[in-house]
Amino acid sequence: MTKSARNFLKAFSAFAMAASFVGASSLAGEFTVEQGKRYRATLSLKSVERLADNELIARRFRALGFSNVRVSGSGSTRRVEGVWPGKNTSAAMPPQIVAVARM
Repeated sequence: MTKSARNFLKAFSAFAMAASFVGASSLAGEFTVEQGKRYRATLSLKSVERLADNELIARRFRALGFSNVRVSGSGSTRRVEGVWPGKNTSAAMPPQIVAVARM
């Protein structure tokens, strides 16, 4: 696979992940985050989403509002840890998030 093809697939996976994070349906479940608490989420990525690197995933979680974000794992399973600095809030979870725990 050429470098430009790999870059295209990574960009496409980023788009797919961002689109589903933004368009998460209420059927995916709702979760409440509390100000100043640290959380760990387990992601299960499908198809081209698996090509996303951990830094891209960290950027997505920072864009959602988390701070001190760390991502580990590779391929279809990733673990994300971060602190929620904002006010307590509830939101629908994207389908890629299969488990969340407060630490």
